[in-house]
Amino acid sequence: MIGAVQHLIPPSPTIVAFAVLIVGMITGIDGSGFAGLPLTGALSGALGPVARIDPTTLAAVGQMGAVWTGGGTLIAWSSLIAVAGFCRVPVLDAVRVLFLPVIAGLILSTIVAVVLW
Repeated sequence: MIGAVQHLIPPSPTIVAFAVLIVGMITGIDGSGFAGLPLTGALSGALGPVARIDPTTLAAVGQMGAVWTGGGTLIAWSSLIAVAGFCRVPVLDAVRVLFLPVIAGLILSTIVAVVLW
């Protein structure tokens, strides 16, 4: 299946970086934030040389997506529940407030990573 559509995927560093970011964010949904690191690392190692971008930069982008999504910022699990409870803030209100700044930060940091490295 992948081989059939491979010619449709441009080897652009920006597109590959955002694809790895999205994969990292999807793997972060489990709530731990660290479960997706082997997957994003392996993808980075495979896609980096093809897209002419440093694999360690791609791995860092995927790690950011996984940790910031599932490590207690966007997913109402784990540490976000504890911090919201301690601050007496409804956890879903915290997620709503954090959503745009976190997504904007992930997009901006991915663009900076592609430009600088």
